[in-house]
Amino acid sequence: SKAVADLSIRTSSVQANAGSLSGGNQQKVLLARLLETEPKVVILDEPTRGVDVGAKSEIYRLIDNLAKQGIAILMISSELPEVIGVADRVLVMRDGKISGEVTASQGEPLSQEEIMELATGAAQQ
Repeated sequence: SKAVADLSIRTSSVQANAGSLSGGNQQKVLLARLLETEPKVVILDEPTRGVDVGAKSEIYRLIDNLAKQGIAILMISSELPEVIGVADRVLVMRDGKISGEVTASQGEPLSQEEIMELATGAAQQ
């Protein structure tokens, strides 16, 4: 199918059970199903947890394409390099509350230092 090709899902057949696929391909199948609904907002909770590097890059490419189509992406991730590489705006949570916001400014990447200060409480000291 088109989704299998677009997302580079590796499977012996489009009829294969998703449970028989690798972790990365299972994630991509879930994303393909989601995209069939033509969402305006997508919430991704740790979308690359447990997947290999190749599948991660495919998922990042998909997230970027969705954003370029005007779809709002809310991504929850505990991997700071992932957040910095994918997001243009980050809300940092600490002790169950939003401790601050970091926004990429005019082509500059997000500040890892600023995110860590908000996450650890160092910004308040």
